[in-house]
Amino acid sequence: MKVYFLKENLNSYQIFPIPQNLNDFVEMEVENESELETKQLIDFKSQYILVDRQPTELHKWNGNSWVVDKKKKTEIKRELIKNLVDSIDDTAANISARWTRFAEEYKEREAAAIAFKEANFAGEVSVYISSFATVAGLDNQSASLLILQQAESLRTLQQQLAVQR
Repeated sequence: MKVYFLKENLNSYQIFPIPQNLNDFVEMEVENESELETKQLIDFKSQYILVDRQPTELHKWNGNSWVVDKKKKTEIKRELIKNLVDSIDDTAANISARWTRFAEEYKEREAAAIAFKEANFAGEVSVYISSFATVAGLDNQSASLLILQQAESLRTLQQQLAVQR
């Protein structure tokens, strides 16, 4: 059976009716229409040939079979790496922006907890500790220890985030 492929778009074809403008089409003979589900027409070295479908965009026809185009593969890999790095950087910047929003308060709270601990948890308690203790339902000593633990955890997370960037 005859199939007419449009030269401008070799993926577009018709079987019937015969096109009136045959100069815009490539005429190919196929056994049956189901063959077109697994094959495609390509222009290889100025000749039209019917071959198995291109597996991926990375493949190029070498005259016998589809082979992976190393240059295109490298280009796509490079673009993927760039996108992943940009995504990590954007995420890290977003996280850092939220952390730094309260950075001064975190430092003050940690400094107050250090001072209270160095005073053997005795004496006047900073508002940073007492307000935290009240909200957390803790005594001032437990709140101070928790503040110090959270400050250390925050530093560790920031270091890990810096490594990712």
